[in-house]
Amino acid sequence: MSNVYPLKSDEKYIAESSEWISKLDRGLSVTETVELEQWLALDTEHPKMLLKIATLWDKMDVLNNLSELVPHSPEQSHKHHTARWAIAASILLASILSIATYQWGAFAPFAVTAQQVYSENIYTTKIGEQSVFYLQDKTKVVLNTNSQLRVTYTDKQRLFELTKGELHVTVAHNTQQPLSVYAGGKIIQAVGTAFNVQLEDAQLELIVTEGKVLVADQTEQSSSPLSMSDVRLPSSSLAVSKGEKIELNAKRPQIMTLPASDIEVDLSWQQGELIFRGETLETALKEVSRYTPYQFKLADNQLKKVQIAGLFRTNDIDGLLSSLEQNFAIQHQRIDSQTILLQSTQQPQL
Repeated sequence: MSNVYPLKSDEKYIAESSEWISKLDRGLSVTETVELEQWLALDTEHPKMLLKIATLWDKMDVLNNLSELVPHSPEQSHKHHTARWAIAASILLASILSIATYQWGAFAPFAVTAQQVYSENIYTTKIGEQSVFYLQDKTKVVLNTNSQLRVTYTDKQRLFELTKGELHVTVAHNTQQPLSVYAGGKIIQAVGTAFNVQLEDAQLELIVTEGKVLVADQTEQSSSPLSMSDVRLPSSSLAVSKGEKIELNAKRPQIMTLPASDIEVDLSWQQGELIFRGETLETALKEVSRYTPYQFKLADNQLKKVQIAGLFRTNDIDGLLSSLEQNFAIQHQRIDSQTILLQSTQQPQL
């Protein structure tokens, strides 16, 4: 049995008109202007509904822009719209907001009045996948394995919402539109720097590789980024500079100054590599698991404490297992398609 039902005619008109009102409010491209003219000509109800919705939402600028396409009188339209249209449009708006809030926990374009949205895009990577892309202002983003990022450009800011994973961003300099990363309940803001953000198991790590960034808590006021008229963080916010690292969600966050070699190790994932320098096997395998569908099980607690060092390719699980066997006498057994059991071949000392 199908769970898809056609919209009633009025609801369909309201939905399509609401979408065009949103586009008109932020400004139409040449292509969209032609598409709107074609849509208006398709049905005599289209221009009527468009004017009613524009009047209902008090979009006088939109009504003025429509004057060349649709002859109308804003005052007369306002007098004749009924409670029926108000209720229907309100239900539609609430539904849109609910869906957007459920999916992103943040905002919906219909609720935004403080900022004008120019573009929105969602970028994702699968487990083991990495992606590099350049944004419209030449900002460079490197997205690590199993990550999800929403990028919104407005007239006031460049907004990044990292819901999971890791990114390194080289920010194109723009003092008029700061770039803000929302992740793990924090706001990380810069105007022209480079930094790395990792959100893993509710832990938020920040490493600054160029310049300086500001950090603040995501308060109730800033929980809806597009509803803010003032997007800049105060100068009194926590400052993190080049060569510094901080665990932002730790109980007592402390800024650590790292040598260049340590930063290179932390960011080796950008070259598809993982570098270990004495980490425990348990810690190393947890990092490896980010890049593969495999989960590792250790046969005993002693294995967890084994320290390993070396360079491994993120996509070379067989190479890692071979190295563990040759250098640490640790054998592996594939329990199923996603589980690998590791156990030592050495006899325990009495």
